Amino acid sequence: MIVFTVPAGDPSGKAFMKDLYQKYSRLMYATVLRMIPDCQDCEDIVQDAVESLCKKVHTLMGLPAPALSVYIVYTVKNRARNFQRHQTVVDRHIVPIGNAGLERLESPDPPPETRLELEEQMNALYRGWPQLPEQDRELLYRKYVLRQDNEELAEFLRCKPDSVRMRLTRAKRKAAALMKGDESHDRARTLA
Repeated sequence: MIVFTVPAGDPSGKAFMKDLYQKYSRLMYATVLRMIPDCQDCEDIVQDAVESLCKKVHTLMGLPAPALSVYIVYTVKNRARNFQRHQTVVDRHIVPIGNAGLERLESPDPPPETRLELEEQMNALYRGWPQLPEQDRELLYRKYVLRQDNEELAEFLRCKPDSVRMRLTRAKRKAAALMKGDESHDRARTLA
């Protein structure tokens, strides 16, 4: 269905465009089909061309028949070329994914043994987490959950960026000891 977008108070322009479309629609479609074989795209291009012609209805009314047909053909060709240019840009940004590409995107589930080990480690960390000093918990959270870099962590800790690595190592050791159930490691450090 073609929509005519002529100004609301211009019934003569609307009648002219309907007449023009009835006379030249076959020419418009034939012109587009020579350039673009897809019928759906062809209809979209003709609609765009008609919209463009509607904006120049008063110019078209003053043209003789031979010039009018040439004007219509050039308008339709330009719309088809614009469509082709746009499609090349779209095609450059679309990457087709075959079965090989899907295999790379889908990560296979780990074996049940690995999943069980990971779940046990997570539960151990969950049990030991409240026993960690608050500064160590915050440091590990910022590093591994928020993924902050050493400069941001140094600003948080109010220390040099070189000292962050050592503090992370100590915090990880405390967490690992708590995960194993060794609370004496933390008590020995605090007593010393």
